[in-house]
Amino acid sequence: MSSKIIIIATIILLLVSFSILFVIEAKNHNYDYKKSWSVVYFENPGDSSLDFAIENHEGNQTEYDYKIYVGDDKVIDDKVEIEAGQTQKISPVIGERLNNERITIIVSYKGAEYKIYKTIK
Repeated sequence: MSSKIIIIATIILLLVSFSILFVIEAKNHNYDYKKSWSVVYFENPGDSSLDFAIENHEGNQTEYDYKIYVGDDKVIDDKVEIEAGQTQKISPVIGERLNNERITIIVSYKGAEYKIYKTIK
């Protein structure tokens, strides 16, 4: 009789442990749960477009400053406000022809700075 109690208690403890681990792991897979981060990336890094995206996972609505440089010349200086957990796609229009020019996009938020580069050929 005592061996059945030990087996049943072990099974119950395993089920409770697995349930708790499942809940903890599900929270860790949520990009916005108690985390604060952002990311900047080109939509299509292989083509000649300058379309880029900013993802806001800071936990609140956030204003990002972004600057676009062609070589050493600043051509765009703008701001965008993004809701928490949202992605803002930006399609900058630069009137001049970009041949073998290095494009630098700098996005800043509260002292953090994100830089992405691209050379259009």
